[in-house]
Amino acid sequence: MNYYRHIDRDKVQFDFLLTEQDKCQFEDEILNLGGRVFRVPLLTIKNPFPYLTGVWRFYKSHPEYRIVHSHTSSKSFFPLFLAKRAGIPVRICHSHNSRSESGFRGTIRNMLKLLLRIVATHYMACSKAAAIWLYGHDKNVMFVPNVIEARIFDYSPDIRKLTRDSLGFSDSTLVIGCVARFNPQKNHGYLISLFEEFHHSYDNSILLLVGDGELRPSIENVVRRKGLSNSVFFVGITANVSDYMQAMDVFVLPSLFEGLGMVYVEAQVSGLRCFASEGVPHEVDLTGLMSFISLDRSPAYWAEQISANKNYLRRSHLDDIVKAGYDAPTSAQKLEQFYLETFNNLGYEN
Repeated sequence: MNYYRHIDRDKVQFDFLLTEQDKCQFEDEILNLGGRVFRVPLLTIKNPFPYLTGVWRFYKSHPEYRIVHSHTSSKSFFPLFLAKRAGIPVRICHSHNSRSESGFRGTIRNMLKLLLRIVATHYMACSKAAAIWLYGHDKNVMFVPNVIEARIFDYSPDIRKLTRDSLGFSDSTLVIGCVARFNPQKNHGYLISLFEEFHHSYDNSILLLVGDGELRPSIENVVRRKGLSNSVFFVGITANVSDYMQAMDVFVLPSLFEGLGMVYVEAQVSGLRCFASEGVPHEVDLTGLMSFISLDRSPAYWAEQISANKNYLRRSHLDDIVKAGYDAPTSAQKLEQFYLETFNNLGYEN
């Protein structure tokens, strides 16, 4: 969406193909910007055929598409294979992860990685780690980072005060924040355990959780069992994530793995000290605000590290993020140019 908002839509237009299970909070905005949203059945290992049939019928009923850009990492094999069968000439695979899950699902993903070279015409990745995981050390990979509206996240003491006041947080309340989907990759259960340890030492502390997902009900149950309901705030999905980041004092997300972890970039713009696992690529540290801790360490150790680094001078790091190439307006121009040049190389005049 951040790319879409800043491309020249008179030259390049995006349509979005989602599964029926995907929530799309941007659907009205997409329609207003001239795009369309289509849906197909969810892809499942037990029965992939409804998804495959849905994608195939979509391609056959929309022969106008010349470029398919898939953001589903190793699972990109499926839409790109069907795009190739449908005669779509430009088929882009975009890697957004740096490792697979364990178990059977991980085995399937690793098999799909080997098949991507048969169906993709271009390779993209959001980070070096994401490129190596999906493509090996292939040099023909275009680095296309996930970008943010950096200026929206710029540190603002005024917005911080307004947001904390609206949430009922006093100036002395220490707010640990997290913005993430509630799924296994984001490791919320571990986050609750480390906050429990931290809260033992700092009873005037709050855990602020922004996001939603299939594991949210189970995490809410964990919070209730631990007696932390008055100290853990579930915000859900919100359009003003940046305001909640202003209200935080530190940012903690112990993901099992990330392609890069754009939420850490957003947090750094707003000057937050960030704590991540070793499963997060270190190249996300654009400001010196990141700390990487092994998940082999105990939740108590994480709590100690957060405590030892909680007092710091918070300031804006907007310039650092813009210079690093993660600001949407600048990067959108580069992606737009790639689309147009690739399209023109197919022999089309416009």
